[in-house]
Amino acid sequence: MDQQKASDVTVLQIIPRLNSGGAERTTLEIAQALKQVGANAVIVSEGGRLVDEIRATGAIFIALPVASKNPFRIIGNIWKIGKIIRDHGVTLVHARSRAPAISALFAARQAQLPFVTTYHSTYSLPRRQPFRALKNFYSSIMARGDRVIANSRFIGDLIAARHPAGAKKVRVIYRGLDGAYFNPDRFSANDIARLRSDWGVDTRDRVVLFPSRISPTKGQLVVIDAVACLSTADRENLKVVFPGPELGTPDYVALLRQRVHDLGLDDIVRFVPECREMPLAYLAADVAIGGSLVRPEAFGRTAIEAQGMGCPVIANQEGGPAETVLDAAKEGGDAFTGWLIPPQDSAALASSLSSALSLTLADRQTLRLRARKHILAHFNADQMRTDTLAVYDELLGSELAVLFQQKAVHQEQN
Repeated sequence: MDQQKASDVTVLQIIPRLNSGGAERTTLEIAQALKQVGANAVIVSEGGRLVDEIRATGAIFIALPVASKNPFRIIGNIWKIGKIIRDHGVTLVHARSRAPAISALFAARQAQLPFVTTYHSTYSLPRRQPFRALKNFYSSIMARGDRVIANSRFIGDLIAARHPAGAKKVRVIYRGLDGAYFNPDRFSANDIARLRSDWGVDTRDRVVLFPSRISPTKGQLVVIDAVACLSTADRENLKVVFPGPELGTPDYVALLRQRVHDLGLDDIVRFVPECREMPLAYLAADVAIGGSLVRPEAFGRTAIEAQGMGCPVIANQEGGPAETVLDAAKEGGDAFTGWLIPPQDSAALASSLSSALSLTLADRQTLRLRARKHILAHFNADQMRTDTLAVYDELLGSELAVLFQQKAVHQEQN
C-alpha cells in the first residue's frame, strides 16, 4: 500500500449526540489530533454542547438525526452519509454507537472505505430468549468494523465472548485524560470555595461527590444507604453531592429524595445543578465515587478524572475501573489511589467511605500526587490519540501516529 499523506486523509466520525460523555469527548480529542497532523476531520451528529468546541478545532460538523433507532430513519441515513462521504472526500469512517453504525457501515461499504468502530459500552442483554439473541445481534454491529476499538481489556474480553468473529480485529485503547484540562494548578482556593458555596457546603464539611448521571443504573440509592450505615463520627460535617437532578427522570429523583428524607439524611445529601466545571468539582471533593455501583462500566471515565485531579476514588470492582484504580486492598498503604468494592454493596461502600474520610492531611496530599502521576503515566489523552491514529494508519497506509508524536515532542521542547 502506498503511503498516504496526512492532507489526503479525511476521517468521518459519527456519534448520536455531542454532550458531556466520554465517547463524545473522545470524538472531540480525535478531531483535534487529526487537525494537528494536517488531516481532515468531519463529525456527524445530532448536536450538543460540544459542537462549538468541535468547530473550534477546524473540524467540519454536520447535523444529522443519527440518534434515532427508527429503522426507516436508519435506512435513510445510509444515503445521507454516503453523500457526505462523496462531498467531503472521506477516506475512513469511524462509528461510535449502534444505530448510526448501521447506517455508517452500509455507506462505508458502498464507498469501499475502511470502517472502524469503538465499542464504548457493555450493551446489557435481556435474560430471556429470543430478546437476548436479538439484542446481541443488534449490538454486533459494533464488532463488524475492519478494526474494533475496545476502551478496556474488560470490553475486549466481552467482545471476544459475544462476537468471536470480531475478536481478532480488536485493539484495546484506553480513554485518556487531558492533563492540561484536568490540572489542579488551573484553580485557586477561591475557585474551590466558590463551588463549595454553590453546593451549600461549609468550609469545615467533608464532601463525597458522585458525578455520574442520576439514574438507577448508576446507584445513587446504594450511596444513600451506605451513608445511613456510617457511624455518627463519620457522618459529622459530611455532605454528599449528587449533581444534575434536572437531567434525571423525575420519578427516580423523587424516589431518591424520599429515601434521603426517610433515613434522616436531609442535612447531609445535596442535590445540586449539573456541574460544568468537573475538574474543579473533583478538587472541591474529599472523595469521589467513580462510575456505576450497580453494573460494570465499560471504562469508567469519572474514575480516571478523579484520580487525575488527585481525588481519592471509590469504584465498582467489576468492569473498567478495576484496570485504572490502584485498590487499597491490593496495593498496600503506600501505593493505592482508591478503593474497589463489589457492586450494589452499601456496607462495603460505607467501609470505604470511612477509610477515605479518615485520611490525614499528609496522607491525602501523598495520595493526590500519586494518583495524578499514575493516571498521567498510563491513561493520558495523547497516548489515546496516538493509538487511535495508529489504527487509522493500519487501514490507510498513512503515518498519522508518527506525525502526532513528532508534534508532541516538538511542543514539549518549546
